[in-house]
Amino acid sequence: MGLDTTRTSGPIRTRRSLALLIATGAGLGSLLLGTVPAHANATTKHVASDGQSVAFKTSDSSKRVRGKITFTVKADGNWSINADAHNPRPAGRNVRWTCDLSWDASSVRNSTGKTWVPRKKTRTLTAAAYDPYIQADFAKIVDRGTADCDIVIG
Repeated sequence: MGLDTTRTSGPIRTRRSLALLIATGAGLGSLLLGTVPAHANATTKHVASDGQSVAFKTSDSSKRVRGKITFTVKADGNWSINADAHNPRPAGRNVRWTCDLSWDASSVRNSTGKTWVPRKKTRTLTAAAYDPYIQADFAKIVDRGTADCDIVIG
C-alpha cells in the first residue's frame, strides 16, 4: 500500500467524492428530463367539407416499430382507427395503437386490439365503435378537439 500524501483523512475524501457524484447525477438528470423524444410527431386535424367528420393524422414509432394512423370521429358518434405498423426488427412484436381525444375538460381513449407483426413485415390495424360523448360534443370537438395517438409495443 502506498503512502498517503494528500493530508486529508479518509472520511473527508469520501464526503468530497459523494458530493461530486451527487452533483454529476443532478446535472445528468436535468439534461435527460429536458429532452424531447425524437419520435414525437405532430398530429394534423382535417375537418371534412360538410363538417360531419374530423380526421386526425399522425405517425409514431416505438422501439424501432413505426407506423401511420388516421383517427376519425363523426357527428353521429362513430369513430374509427385505420393504422399500420411496420416492424424492421429481426423478432416479431405485439403492437396496438391508442388515441386520446380531448376537448375542453373532457377526454376519451380509444384503441385497437393487439396485433402480431412478424419480423420485417407491415400489418394493418383497425377499430371502430360508437361513443355517445363524441356525438353529444361533436361541435366542440370540431372547434377545440385534439388527439394524441401513440403506437404501443407489448
